[in-house]
Amino acid sequence: MHVVQLTELASVLAYHGPAMLLQRRPISPEAIAQYWSASRNRLDLWHQVMARFNRVKSTGDFYRMRCWWTDHMGVLEEILASEVLTRVVAAIGDGIDRRNGTDECSPITQAIHLSHLEARNRVQWAILDRRGCSVSDAVRLNRLRRVTERWIDVLVGSISAYDAELTRFGMDLTRTRSHATAARECSTTPSHETVAWLTRAAMTEGFQKHVAKQASLPAANQGVADSVMMMMRADLFDSIGTLKSLWMHRIESKVDQTDQMIAEFLRPDVNESTTVNAYEQLHATALAQWFR
Repeated sequence: MHVVQLTELASVLAYHGPAMLLQRRPISPEAIAQYWSASRNRLDLWHQVMARFNRVKSTGDFYRMRCWWTDHMGVLEEILASEVLTRVVAAIGDGIDRRNGTDECSPITQAIHLSHLEARNRVQWAILDRRGCSVSDAVRLNRLRRVTERWIDVLVGSISAYDAELTRFGMDLTRTRSHATAARECSTTPSHETVAWLTRAAMTEGFQKHVAKQASLPAANQGVADSVMMMMRADLFDSIGTLKSLWMHRIESKVDQTDQMIAEFLRPDVNESTTVNAYEQLHATALAQWFR
């Protein structure tokens, strides 16, 4: 799997992330374990690549260092570009755990996020070191880094529109909050889905310009993508396999609440119903404020 496809998956996940937060259902332990295993496998491959750079650099042989850059340029691009998916998954995992009051998913997603940051920092140090790195390669990677950071803020901002605490997973806090505000305003318009499609298309085209056409670690990327797909529960899809919209999830949530309320009102002892007790409490509070 190519890293551009991972960014597309991140866009899909960010679009349906609010629905995952709305349902308040935990991610399956199998999906979390698979995500940990696949991500650690890819991180190990990245660290092996960077370890080769340190060994070559210690020799002081410029030709060998130049060969390292030529052979591993694609891996460095994947380290930078795939951070989009890592941050989106970390944001959704944190949001789900905080809404459910648990720590089942966020410790894993946060650990992978921090490990990815370490790998990215090592790439940036290699760029700054410049030994064996041509000017064109350094400029190419720096442009990819800037493109990645901007799209991270866009996708994390779209999730943060429904949970302001998640803005900390963006690169630039001000920019992420701005995108969150725009996403919040756009969520109630009929063009919301069209905007999401155009955003995904623009992001795909933007990344394709800055990465190699051939995938460097296709099997490792495929493993991560499969584990992320496992996180998307079956209730996020309709009967024909299409992902439901956020409005559909909201309607289903309201229907479930209505069914629960009707069932409680039909109980033999209506006074034992939690809904009735809550209604009476709110009613008493309103009357107390009105007649005080």
